[in-house]
Amino acid sequence: MISYWYQATEVRRCGGRQVLEVGIGMGLTTWLLRRWGLEVATLDVDPSLEPTYVGDVRALPCADGQFDTVLAAEVLEHLPYCDFEQSLRELRRVARRNVVLTLPCPLVGFHAGLNLPLLKPLFLACGLPRCSRHRFDGQHHWELGRRGYSKRRIRRSIRAAGLTIAREYRPGLSLYSYFFVLTRQP
Repeated sequence: MISYWYQATEVRRCGGRQVLEVGIGMGLTTWLLRRWGLEVATLDVDPSLEPTYVGDVRALPCADGQFDTVLAAEVLEHLPYCDFEQSLRELRRVARRNVVLTLPCPLVGFHAGLNLPLLKPLFLACGLPRCSRHRFDGQHHWELGRRGYSKRRIRRSIRAAGLTIAREYRPGLSLYSYFFVLTRQP
């Protein structure tokens, strides 16, 4: 649940009103963003989820620059890595300003939190990456941090797709998700 909150918060921080969420999931992020007054369109390959657009992230059925921000949370690892840069180029194409991307980057570890009066709560995820080779599990073709899929490689692909990393981080309460907030290069 905390990942949905971080996703929605990052999209809202990016500014703008028009958002495309690629991969609906359970719909919680869309629900939050709409409650906050944003106009959210959705895209998914599964028509039974009733997205605004039925389509593939590798060839988005949307106009150039149609959305202020595009969110792809826990989506691109479902495709072979050879499709990663093309998918990023498509996300960049339909975004006017920003792309918020989250990828699975599982750690083996623990969460820690500190909540003291008069101070902002502090949360930290401590752990070690799983350095083993990823094996296709019927869902994920690859995962960030697994052998062959380093942050350096992901960053290189992001730059090659014409995007700049504004910030990247692991939320303090997550041992699973890694966030990239990206901006369009002209």
